[in-house]
Amino acid sequence: MGIRAAGTADRNRTAPANKPGTLKLGGIAVATGNHAGKTVVIGSDHRGFRLKEWLKRALKKRGWKVVDKGTYSPARVDYPIVMIKVAKEVGKTAGRRAVGIGICGSGVGACIPAAKVAGVHPALCRTASSARETRTHNNSNFLSLAADFTPPRRALAITETWLASPFFTRPERDLPYLRRYIQTARLDRGRK
Repeated sequence: MGIRAAGTADRNRTAPANKPGTLKLGGIAVATGNHAGKTVVIGSDHRGFRLKEWLKRALKKRGWKVVDKGTYSPARVDYPIVMIKVAKEVGKTAGRRAVGIGICGSGVGACIPAAKVAGVHPALCRTASSARETRTHNNSNFLSLAADFTPPRRALAITETWLASPFFTRPERDLPYLRRYIQTARLDRGRK
């Protein structure tokens, strides 16, 4: 596929390992580093509403810019309506400026519509270690949380780990992950 480490390691040696950046390969802009400084776009269905409100307040207290796309009450709402709003914000820049958090009962409902939006790479995480892996290995830019199975403090630990975990910071180690990300991102061509 033509991805080589030549020269890349030299450029990255001088940059902070976790600093967000962009790498362009084969016409695809890849968000690298962690999610620091990005806007967090959050949304939930009715089952995730209370956790979303709690997590939104916790993130704001920690200095994150948070944009709420709904739902705005615990009244019943169909999850695709809200998740598409969150995913479209993330997809505008393929996660380079904003990342998404979708919360529903199981977490699966948040992932499914998000995966249909070009540039969005969702991941359902129930532990901090899975959140780290989805960032370092898959470059996820949409975190899905299961309100029925995730207490608030654990949701915050998962979210903080996910936001802090970097993608493609050590080219000599991370080239296979970058190659797989590019292969997946190419599936978005022609998709809106």
